[in-house]
Amino acid sequence: MSISSFSHKGQPLRFLDLICLQAELETVFEEVVDQVLARIDGGTNSAEAAKSTIEDFRALLSRATTDLGKGKVAGLIAELLVLNRLLDRSPAAWNAWTGPMGDRHDFRVGGTSLEVKASLRSGASSVTINGLEQLEVPSGGTLHLLRIVLEPVSGGMLTVSTLARSALLKADEPSRLGALLAAIGCRDADAEEWNRQSFRRESERLYKIRDGFPRMTRTMLRETAVPGGVHDVAYKIDLSRAEKFLCDAKMYRVLEAKLCS
Repeated sequence: MSISSFSHKGQPLRFLDLICLQAELETVFEEVVDQVLARIDGGTNSAEAAKSTIEDFRALLSRATTDLGKGKVAGLIAELLVLNRLLDRSPAAWNAWTGPMGDRHDFRVGGTSLEVKASLRSGASSVTINGLEQLEVPSGGTLHLLRIVLEPVSGGMLTVSTLARSALLKADEPSRLGALLAAIGCRDADAEEWNRQSFRRESERLYKIRDGFPRMTRTMLRETAVPGGVHDVAYKIDLSRAEKFLCDAKMYRVLEAKLCS
């Protein structure tokens, strides 16, 4: 937006220039222009009409880009639940939270890995697996899958803000834990977009991944590699078919101890 000056019949006139520099945004730009003209017709001066319209559209786009899905928030809640338990055992246990740095598993120490999945309905037994590596057991190590069922409730005790604050207070290096939160897009744990939803924990179940567990991995494919052009593979597994892989509370405590070592 800029101001230009021209002469008409010897009289100097000032014009407000609105220019769209990106062709892919021309449709949206047309809506902006229509709204500016409508406000001018309603009695608003041209400069204020343009300024207020642009501000309104900018606020709308900002809300759209920060509107996090309930599933993404629940996923972070589940991981923060596990992280807080580990930090109760050791203030250095934040090191085990490897998912934010690109590891294929959410938590890993040595050959011990844990993948955490959040579900929003206690009646649904399926979870989504992202990639052919997510349920690949580390060579010479172990992999467990923890499914946490969360129920969205108004005023629930579990929020990103409360869990993140708790973890930061427990960690021996809160700045480095803060960097992990930032790495997954949560630069401000108190931000509204991360805290529109609150939850309560309904249940959780731990499974050990081994031969026979319902899954798909690279090593299980007949071909040596995924066909060219295929990427970002995601699939769902039905955990009602994995009852024999369930672990008891004792195994969960052993797993926590290993992730804190």
